[in-house]
Amino acid sequence: MRHVLLFSVLMLTACGGSWSNRDLEFAAALPSRTDLASKLPTTSTTSQPLSRSDGLNAGEPSQAYADTKKAVTDFNGLLDFFLGVIDSVRSVPPTSRDGQSRTWGPFTAKDNPGFQFQVIIALVSTEPQETFGWKLQVRKIGTQAWIDVVRGNFQASPETVRKGMGTIEVPVKDFRDVITVDANFRQLDSIVIGYFTAGFPNTAQMAFTFAPGNTSGLSGAGYAAKRQQDGSGAMGFSLRSLDPNTTRLDTVSKWRADGAGVSVATVVEGNYRGATRAECWNASFKVTYFKENWPGGQESGNASECVSVEGL
Repeated sequence: MRHVLLFSVLMLTACGGSWSNRDLEFAAALPSRTDLASKLPTTSTTSQPLSRSDGLNAGEPSQAYADTKKAVTDFNGLLDFFLGVIDSVRSVPPTSRDGQSRTWGPFTAKDNPGFQFQVIIALVSTEPQETFGWKLQVRKIGTQAWIDVVRGNFQASPETVRKGMGTIEVPVKDFRDVITVDANFRQLDSIVIGYFTAGFPNTAQMAFTFAPGNTSGLSGAGYAAKRQQDGSGAMGFSLRSLDPNTTRLDTVSKWRADGAGVSVATVVEGNYRGATRAECWNASFKVTYFKENWPGGQESGNASECVSVEGL
């Protein structure tokens, strides 16, 4: 998906004056791409493993690592897509303030001529910690009704307002016929993201609900990412399809800070339910062990060479 969800915000020209310390606390309630991104180790000498010829032999480039890398790239790309507009709000002070909220806008929507957008952040609770609600809204110029495009909430940690836990919702079906979005995005009904940054492991989950009658072949999809302080991490991704054999396929990958990891794909629903494919790779992203559990499935390498990733 390219950056056509909303608008270019880098052209903001609001005269909101200077930032106050309290303004910064409100802005800190917005999710950060840096805090939520998954980080899979790579090397400076090789980009990504080449696809294997048969996917079975120890010592060959790991396809599981390549698949995990793609999932991480897709996950981070979607965060960029959703949060790019939100991140740029931090480049200018709020347009207006009251004691319990801050507003940025309304601004002209560059990529959606004839529309305006605004961002509102409001303090909704102070117990047990400060909790903020926020929303990115759009409306047609000359009308009164605002439509939520992205909305969320954030509860600050006891130590700092810059860390905590929150949710993000993108109610696609409410605006896909109102503003310009690309064809892929129109196939969705909603996206929901949950995250925790108050301690390690940092976590983020992303769930997609597809519109009935969509042409993607999927009815749902989800990602779950974890990141430890030492650089180790995990990525789980789940796909729901209309294929009766693999109606739901779940894959969980874990890796150490040096890049070595393990991945297990499992058919959770469908005629092939229970089928699994496990693969381990070393810090050079080469297969150390591979196994398919179904009759006639292949096995290669030594299971004892699989790394253990703790705390994830």
